[in-house]
Amino acid sequence: MRKAPCAELAELRSAFVDGALSNSDRDRLLRHLVDCTDCRRDIEDLRAVRQLLNKTKTEPGATPTDLSLRLVSIAGTESVAPLWTRPFRRTPATRTSLTDGLPSRRRTVKLRATAAGVAVGATVTAMGVVGYAAAPSLATIADPTSEAQAAFSSSLGQFPLASDALNAVMLADSSGLTTSASPPLQGPTPPTGPILTAAEAQAAMQRAAHAAHSVSYSGSQSFLAYRNSRVIVAQIQVDSRAGQGSQVMVKSQTGQQLLKGFTPALISSRVVDEDLLGLLERNYQLSATHGASVAGRSATLVTATRDGSYPAAARWWLDDATGIVLWQETYDENGSVDLSYGFTSVSVSRRDSILAHLPPRLAVPRTNTSLTISSAAELGASGWSSPRKLAGLSLVKLRSDRADNPDALHLIYSDGLTTVSVFEQRGQLTIAPQGSQWDASMAAHVRRGASDVATWQSGDLVFTVVTDGTEGALAEVVGSLPHDEGAMPTTLGRIKTGWARILSDVKG
Repeated sequence: MRKAPCAELAELRSAFVDGALSNSDRDRLLRHLVDCTDCRRDIEDLRAVRQLLNKTKTEPGATPTDLSLRLVSIAGTESVAPLWTRPFRRTPATRTSLTDGLPSRRRTVKLRATAAGVAVGATVTAMGVVGYAAAPSLATIADPTSEAQAAFSSSLGQFPLASDALNAVMLADSSGLTTSASPPLQGPTPPTGPILTAAEAQAAMQRAAHAAHSVSYSGSQSFLAYRNSRVIVAQIQVDSRAGQGSQVMVKSQTGQQLLKGFTPALISSRVVDEDLLGLLERNYQLSATHGASVAGRSATLVTATRDGSYPAAARWWLDDATGIVLWQETYDENGSVDLSYGFTSVSVSRRDSILAHLPPRLAVPRTNTSLTISSAAELGASGWSSPRKLAGLSLVKLRSDRADNPDALHLIYSDGLTTVSVFEQRGQLTIAPQGSQWDASMAAHVRRGASDVATWQSGDLVFTVVTDGTEGALAEVVGSLPHDEGAMPTTLGRIKTGWARILSDVKG
């Protein structure tokens, strides 16, 4: 039995036959061949194979076709590479099996699957990076109160029986208006005339809604509000021009000017006015009486009651000559006065003279894009809180800072009398709003004033609720809104948000 040639010199013998050895390796092999018969025989066999292969290049019939094909299939891509290059590609020490290095169908499939996996992974990673970068960063919000009050005041001015005086006092610094005792007011006189029908009371309110946009007037007003065992008192100068707007100045009880500004006239829609008055008529029963008096002018008193039973929820004194609201009061659940304000002196004119001077606007809200009420469902699906009903109030106005992917949302709820503003922003509340106190029962920072304000964090939203209603109304609304624990968005959530924004921009 022939002894196998020396395995450690196999590469050198093959290279020797190909003439590819260096001088030092050639001398080393030749010294070995002198004493090794088996290695000499192996070299002879390699030369015979080499001669046979060389012969097939010039004599195609010298080697069977099936043998040639088998050799090429076994060699694979290495069939076209010179044999002498093999020592530089593989070494015996790195082999793991007799077939290591030779391509096979299984290995090809495995390599292709690996390449496909790497490509898919790279694509997913790239999509994740793009989505993460496109997602909006969570903004930091220090004190949203002023912005929320500006939005509320601006929207309140669009109501049919809106008061520019009330809007101005809500924007003024309440600390300069607060006192411990209520001063005597030159309020309206009780009515002495006949009681009108419900239809006549409704007609009087509709006339007042129209007069708010068509009658010019000027005068002095007194304002009084009861808040958290304190009294807010203000003196107001107002000069209103039909179709232009109103100049308003708010002073403290001592005469100190706290606010001066201009409120432009908003376009009146009779349909909107009728809808809002319809809310009042559906939720309250109206009655009216002639024979009252305010600031020396004859007035009709209209009273709104819940379910037709006293105590009253609100009262309006309407000018008999023009229909404008001369005085207004709202009451809490026990019938005690909550707000009371109106003219102590007034001059009414139907002239549309131009205002001599227009001070800066009282409020310029960021949420100046009007949305349809039907958009509430879509906004709710995007993570906003936008119920159509809230604590018994109906959603009547919906605005945002932009039409697509808003960062701020403003919702106005009303029953025709009480108005509640819900201002939402995406972000993180960093500090307690100035002048507020933490109310554990509502789980919110609450600031008392002419308008009560509550602020809190829920998830990635900051809520600010403003109302001209009672303390009870504020508590009920705040309790009906979400109070989720604040949580930073996950990486996956941020990627989803980013791609949602990209797809929305693509759709246009």
